[in-house]
Amino acid sequence: MAALDAQRVRADLSGGVGRVIAWCMGLLWLVLAGCAHYRARPLTPEAVKAALAVRPATTLWVRRAHLLLPSLPPLIVHKGQPLTPDLAAVVAVVGDPALRALRAQEAVARAQVLSAGLLPNPVFSYGTGVPLSGAGLTRAFRTALGLPIQSLVTRAPRVKGARLHAQAVDLAIAWQEWQVAARAKALAYALIMGRAERRLLAREIRALRHSVAILADGEAAGYVTLGVAGAARLALRQTEVVSLKVRQHLASLALALRALLGVGAHAPLRLARSEAHAAPGRDCLRSAPWLRGLARRRLDLLALRKGYASEDAALRAAIAGQFPAITIGVDRARDTSDINTLGAGITVALPIFNHNQGAIAQARATRRALFRAYAAHLFAARAGIHRLIMRMRYLRREMRSTQSAVHALDHLERLYHVALAKHRIAALTYYQLLGQLVKQRLVLLQDRALRAQLAVAVEAASGRFEWPRTCVGRF
Repeated sequence: MAALDAQRVRADLSGGVGRVIAWCMGLLWLVLAGCAHYRARPLTPEAVKAALAVRPATTLWVRRAHLLLPSLPPLIVHKGQPLTPDLAAVVAVVGDPALRALRAQEAVARAQVLSAGLLPNPVFSYGTGVPLSGAGLTRAFRTALGLPIQSLVTRAPRVKGARLHAQAVDLAIAWQEWQVAARAKALAYALIMGRAERRLLAREIRALRHSVAILADGEAAGYVTLGVAGAARLALRQTEVVSLKVRQHLASLALALRALLGVGAHAPLRLARSEAHAAPGRDCLRSAPWLRGLARRRLDLLALRKGYASEDAALRAAIAGQFPAITIGVDRARDTSDINTLGAGITVALPIFNHNQGAIAQARATRRALFRAYAAHLFAARAGIHRLIMRMRYLRREMRSTQSAVHALDHLERLYHVALAKHRIAALTYYQLLGQLVKQRLVLLQDRALRAQLAVAVEAASGRFEWPRTCVGRF
């Protein structure tokens, strides 16, 4: 009888081991079927070069839907087409390598939303026992299936917070796009006006070289004094020095714009010969129109609002996390006397020492910090617009004075030119006046470039891509 019982135990044991192996193989197949696979992406020079390369195409179509920045208009950019400042802004948003790297954060934010919405995995357990002594009839086993429900309680606020965080990331990227667009537009205006300065200086240098050549011939013939020829040479050298500085500044601006456009340092850069930014009218040199609706328009402020709402949802999830960790489940068991049972169970973690008070305090402090950060950013945005408008007001007055000085010096230069031909004034006096005229014309061009850059800065600070038509007027 004892031998028969031992034989039955061994048969049950072998059958139980087989069933356990079958269960494990099935679970292993399910786990492997749902697992992600690793794919190598080595950081090689070839891969980096391919990532930085601009895709060659005859036509680059920039759609509004392809950009996170809705204020940028859809434009068609043909290969070899001269870039206007607005067009340079759009191309920079598409081609800037830094923005391309920044947009990779979108995938991270979407993955966080996916992670927040995942349901908890059920927990399966299996155990078996073999009688080693006594009158056991069969082996004992126990199987249980449980489900933790705490994450179900916090799932809704976690998903909401993750979605709001993803929206905040999108808006933060859009704000960086906005800043890149503004920098590209300002650089394009600076290059256009800088090339106008270079053309002005080139005309003056050609005229001075012609005068120096004529005076050199006169000096050799003996009817032009050394002082007259020397004054002309000095004026030419001074103008050439200024021209060299302008060329150096233009080269620096061109490199900066090429970097934003995502092209090589030696790529051709064709800019349209457009005028500088239109002069703002009197109504637009007030802060009130630009401050109206600022919090609903500036992308960084909108990103902070979404971030604040996301942290508020995180606080709700932390408060809901006070719910004790509970696992409910069912189990089936059999003892060695061949008695089978089916039951249910619950496991509760008693929140005596840790009831999630640390996470709640951290979420509250983070929400408070985000609230203060939003208030500080809003204050800084308003102050920045006030400061830019004030600079534009003073620049308006300065440009009027410079324009009057240019007109007066231009009239005086014509009179001095006639007087010099009749030997009524010294040549040095005439060329000094000519240098002052060139200097004032350069100042006027630089003021126009500064006006364009300040106008772009106001656009960027107020969240508007262009000035309203009613704001454009004459100085």
